[in-house]
Amino acid sequence: MVLFVDINDVCRAPLAAALYRRTYGKPAHSAGVYADEGAALCEAVCPPLIREHRSRQLSAAMLEKADVVWCVTAAIARHLAEEHPQQAHKIHAMTDIEDPFGMGKEAYARCAEEVRAQVEDLA
Repeated sequence: MVLFVDINDVCRAPLAAALYRRTYGKPAHSAGVYADEGAALCEAVCPPLIREHRSRQLSAAMLEKADVVWCVTAAIARHLAEEHPQQAHKIHAMTDIEDPFGMGKEAYARCAEEVRAQVEDLA
């Protein structure tokens, strides 16, 4: 199982997980290092692909269960590898994807395109 990790799990990571499932037909999940469990993205900017998503707080059990962990920034990947050294071998960073929070629909659209391109390159 592939796990995508973000700070809050309300945009980049859930979108990456949904695109990964759609592109490769394989299980993928998302979680946030500091997620507010059950939070949703504002419907005004939420891509339809993740409209039903609710955030999940990252746990050590999730990291252990995952075959590979993709973080949306190098800083998150470093943090996880330091906090969970026994799982560091499977923690990787995508090319940093800017957090579009509070920047409007165009920023979310750019973010979605960048996530899509990077997920397609994971093959």
